[in-house]
Amino acid sequence: MPITRSTSDPEIIRSWLFDKNSNHTRQLYNNTLKQFQSFSSEPLSNVKIEDIQLWIDSLKLRGYSLHTIRVKVLCLKSLFSYCFDVGYLPFNVAARVKPPKPKETLSQRLLNVADIEKLIRATKTHRDFLMLSLIYACGLRISEASRLTWQDLQPRKDGGQALIDGKGGQSRVVLIPVGLWAKLMAFQSLRSPHTDAVFYSRRQKELARSRIHQIVKQAALDAGINPKTSAHWLRHAHATHSLENGCDISLLQQSLGHSDITTTQRYLTARPNQCSSQYLPSSLW
Repeated sequence: MPITRSTSDPEIIRSWLFDKNSNHTRQLYNNTLKQFQSFSSEPLSNVKIEDIQLWIDSLKLRGYSLHTIRVKVLCLKSLFSYCFDVGYLPFNVAARVKPPKPKETLSQRLLNVADIEKLIRATKTHRDFLMLSLIYACGLRISEASRLTWQDLQPRKDGGQALIDGKGGQSRVVLIPVGLWAKLMAFQSLRSPHTDAVFYSRRQKELARSRIHQIVKQAALDAGINPKTSAHWLRHAHATHSLENGCDISLLQQSLGHSDITTTQRYLTARPNQCSSQYLPSSLW
C-alpha cells in the first residue's frame, strides 16, 4: 500500500526533494532531473532501463567527466528508489543501473606543503589569506567555509574551534590552531556590522562557492603552481598531510565529516611516493 499521497510526477519529486537538507543538493538534484526529463520526455512510470542507459551514453558524448556522470546517475537512482519505497511506482527501474566508476585520480590532485604555502601567500586580500588558511587547516568543504559565521566560532585554551554545518545536515566540531585563531580574532575586529558571515562579499553576503573557486584559481596562477588546482584540493592536502604526520584515520574521518570511513581511506592510497616496501629492511637487497 502506498505511503504517499502524491498522484503526479511533480508532486512526488517535491516530496523526494523535501528531505534534502542542503540547498546546493536540492538544486543539483533538481537540475539533474530536469536534464533527464528533457532527454527522455517520458513520465516516471514509463521510463525503462534503456532510457537511462541511453541518457548516460548521451552524457558521455557531450563530454561530461565520469565523476559528473556518476553523480547524475546516483541522483536519478535516488529518485526511482524513493518512488518505489513509498509506493508511487511498482518497481525501481534504476535498481540495476550501475553508475560509472571514474579512475582514482586523487594522487594527481595533491599539493605538497610548499605549494600550499605558495598558494595561500599568493592571495590578494587578508580575507582570502585567512579563508584559504582555514580551509586547509580544518579540512573544510567549500560550502562549509562559505556558510561559516562568527557565531560558529568559540575560543579554547589552545586556539579555537568551529561548529561546522556539514554535508547532509551533519554537524561536527573542528579545532583551529592557535596562530590562525589569533589572526581570525584580529580580523573579527574589522568585521562588518551588517553580516555575521566570516567571509563575505562587498554586498555583505556570504561568499558564493563559485567566487571561492575563482579566488583559488587566481592564487594558483599567481603562485605558479598546478593551474588545475581547485579549492577542494586544500581539503585533499589537509587529509594527506595529516596522515603523513601520523594522524589516526578514524580521527581524520571525524574531522572531515565523512559518514563512511572508506571515503577517508582513499587518502591512504593517494601517496604515490610512499609504499610499505619502504618500511622493510634494505639490507635484504
